[in-house]
Order: sequence, then structure tokens, then C-alpha cells
Amino acid sequence: MKPTSQNSNQSDYEGVTNTVFDYVFGVAANDWDRIQQAFDTPKAQMKLITGEPGTEKVFVIPIEQVWEKIWRKLPASPTHTAEITSISVHEDRIAIVTLNNNDRYFDQLSLYKVNGVWKIYDKLSRMLGGGHISEADLTAAFGPQP
Repeated sequence: MKPTSQNSNQSDYEGVTNTVFDYVFGVAANDWDRIQQAFDTPKAQMKLITGEPGTEKVFVIPIEQVWEKIWRKLPASPTHTAEITSISVHEDRIAIVTLNNNDRYFDQLSLYKVNGVWKIYDKLSRMLGGGHISEADLTAAFGPQP
């Protein structure tokens, strides 16, 4: 099956963009309600890549736990920036978004439109510039990963 052309539907493009910015600015404002507008909780999860090249490990974390153990503890950030670097919409119901998040993280988001509403189901994230959160810190926060 061939995907529809990128950004072919302006309404879908705007819906995806609004959902992504609900996530980004919900985190920046420490606003769980806005984050929940973006993610399909409790199904949504983050896959956080940590470690040096060749020894990376992927932590799979439910978004609700990311909120409780990371995002909720962050100070509000009125200067938070984000740049969507690409949006690809397929079959008018699946979208893939790449995002430079505050010049600190590269995020790839998978969205699905259910009943006309775009929701993020999966977030793959890696710190830019080769940085990473240590495996020990992630294990302490979220427990050991299989």
C-alpha cells in the first residue's frame, strides 16, 4: 500500500501539529492535563535511548510514569523551544513526526487518529550531541529493563 503524499491534508497537518505542541508545551508548562490531550494514556509510552554508541540501551516507559518521575519534577520553562522537522501523514490516520525538542532531544513521535482525534502512542527519544541519561539513573527511577 502506498502512503498518501506528505502533508496532503491541511486539516490533518494542523491536527498533528497541535497535538505535538500540546505535548511539548504541556511538558514546558508542567501541565499534565495538556500532556494527556496529546498522548493516549495509559497506552502511550516513551522509548528512551541511553548509552554510548555501540552500547545503547532502550528504556520503555509508560508516559504516565515519565510524567510522575521526570516531567512533573521539572521547573516550568517559559523559554522552551521545539522545531518540527518533518510530518508524514499516511492514509489520513497515521502520522510520523520528527522533532528537535529544546535543542536537547531528538524525538520521533507516532500518532494515530481515532474518532477524528490525533493522539501520540509512541515517543522514541535520544539526547542530541551524544548526551544521555545514565542507565543507573534510569534504572533507579523506573526499575531494571529486560
